[in-house]
Amino acid sequence: MSICVICPFGMDAGLVSKAVSLESGAVRVLLPEGETREAAVLGVGRIHTLPDGLSVPDESVFAAWLADKIRTWGDTVILAPATVQLRNIMAMAAWQLKAGLTADCTALGMESGILLQTRPAFGNNIMATIRTASPIQMATVRPGMFPVRIQPAGNPEIISEDFTNRAGCVTIEEITPYREEAPLMQAQIILAGGLGVGSREGFSKLAALAEKIGAALAASRGAVDAGYVPYRCQVGMTGVTVSPKLYIAVGISGAVQHLSGMSGAEKVIAINSDPKAPIFDYADYGIVGDWETVIHQVLEELQ
Repeated sequence: MSICVICPFGMDAGLVSKAVSLESGAVRVLLPEGETREAAVLGVGRIHTLPDGLSVPDESVFAAWLADKIRTWGDTVILAPATVQLRNIMAMAAWQLKAGLTADCTALGMESGILLQTRPAFGNNIMATIRTASPIQMATVRPGMFPVRIQPAGNPEIISEDFTNRAGCVTIEEITPYREEAPLMQAQIILAGGLGVGSREGFSKLAALAEKIGAALAASRGAVDAGYVPYRCQVGMTGVTVSPKLYIAVGISGAVQHLSGMSGAEKVIAINSDPKAPIFDYADYGIVGDWETVIHQVLEELQ
């Protein structure tokens, strides 16, 4: 068994770290040439590079090229971050390789050389663990799912790859960024509010604290559904997955759907008026009390 991580448009360091932890041998990574140094400290054995800022006008053309490379490399486990672009490319490559593909995984494991792929199923009501029966096992993983683990400095083999665009069946007319600020999944400190915050005004107070401590503002699905904050702030199974150094949960009960999105956090602080809230079973530190009183006291201390 050997693992290859496909990141041609930008490395998912957490996914690469997870691959290294799963594989006792050398992990192979495909990434932009400007990110070789970052990959080397993650314990990668082989680095295949493509030009920075690679443009793929027709994803089917790149998928065919990628499938040929995977056949040549001979790796049996192929992983990629579940970005919009790679979800499309990996599905087309899997078809060419006659390989099973599990999309949008939230956890990975290994058992006797078989990749265990965990993802939400049946409307996010259960977590399903899937085994792929094909010789090549493929999975895409939600970005930000795993923490980054630095390894002792190695000396990986670096191979330059050459992909030449050619005419295909698809032409991209325009790409418009959804928003300009840094993605939530890259934040090192996150201040998240739940339905217990109670209003947009309450989230304005959280935003003030977030600005003071250099945190990104996030929310549970309940708060988003209530209209307190936009969807881009949502953490959980139906939102984004994050792996910050510190996650502060305010007025969040701790439903499994939300916990799955913040499971990569190194430290969790929970503030909730209900001492029996499930979030306290998960938190490293808990404060039982009115969230507004607690936040007000923290803001006073910071001022």
